[in-house]
Amino acid sequence: MKLWHKIILTTVGILILIGLIFSIWINYRDVVETFFAYAFDRQTLINLLRHQGKHNAVLFMAVIAIGSAIPGMPIAAVAVLSGVCFGSWLGFAINIVGIVLGNLLAVYILGEFPHVARPSRFRPLADRLKNMNHPRLGLSIGYAVPMLPTLLVNYAAIEMKMSLRNKILCIFIGSLPVSFLYAFGGDALLLGNTKAVIIVVVLVLLLFGLYEIVRRDQRIIKARN
Repeated sequence: MKLWHKIILTTVGILILIGLIFSIWINYRDVVETFFAYAFDRQTLINLLRHQGKHNAVLFMAVIAIGSAIPGMPIAAVAVLSGVCFGSWLGFAINIVGIVLGNLLAVYILGEFPHVARPSRFRPLADRLKNMNHPRLGLSIGYAVPMLPTLLVNYAAIEMKMSLRNKILCIFIGSLPVSFLYAFGGDALLLGNTKAVIIVVVLVLLLFGLYEIVRRDQRIIKARN
């Protein structure tokens, strides 16, 4: 990917993202302003947030998708807000659809504008994911670990030359933990649900545990060689 390609695509993506976020703000501005002006109770806030119209779900999906497609763009805040504004399960679905579509868009763009990824301290880990005994499992783990840049994981997906069906499956499986984490975490924050918070914490620990799976698989490969 040439520099001017990258600049144009990133600029267009950011402008679209700003427009979508502004649209969300317009739709929810009255609720936020009313809440701070009158300080009503939690249940009233929940009712107001979750009766703003299901059409806003499309806006959240679009923001998460565009944000996922732009390298380095944090989407955690919007993904958490989807749990706050739509509840745990609907927010969960919104996050999954947005993340899957965003990463598919990124893979398509990277495939249309080939470019060698720059060296990174995460590159060896991305290579390990690609070279696991079960590459599709490695790719799914790559998408599931929030600490690993998705840009490198998307490059790995291209280099593995998988079918579109397998790419979608890997992205979908990988997006399940983080989508759950963000949506249920946001809903738990709004409801003050202690049990849900505990589940979210356990899920975070499991995500860190995925690193150990990658390392163990790599040790097996080295032992065989």
